[in-house]
Amino acid sequence: MKDLERYRKAIRAKVCNRCIDQGEDGCCSLSGDQRCGVELYLEKIVDVVHSVRSKKLKDYVEQLRKHVCSDCKNQNPDGTCQLRSEADCGLDRYFALVVEAIEEEDQKTK
Repeated sequence: MKDLERYRKAIRAKVCNRCIDQGEDGCCSLSGDQRCGVELYLEKIVDVVHSVRSKKLKDYVEQLRKHVCSDCKNQNPDGTCQLRSEADCGLDRYFALVVEAIEEEDQKTK
């Protein structure tokens, strides 16, 4: 079983302080129906990153769309997503940093 908390901490350190959804108090400003995709799908995201070994981000994104976005309520049946198309999906916006954070965390345990 993965230790999701260590990945969560690594992502928060690398991504959250750069996120436009971070409030002045340093906390995520998303609430109600809006939740951070990273928090919502963390376990699946870690699985996606672990399933890919590539130097190309598009290979990771392909698996993200297939295994995470496909379960998201914001994605349409045809695979389009208004949040992504408007750069309003934090997971999509910061996915490269999320991948880096997870892979850097994995390097610490090797």
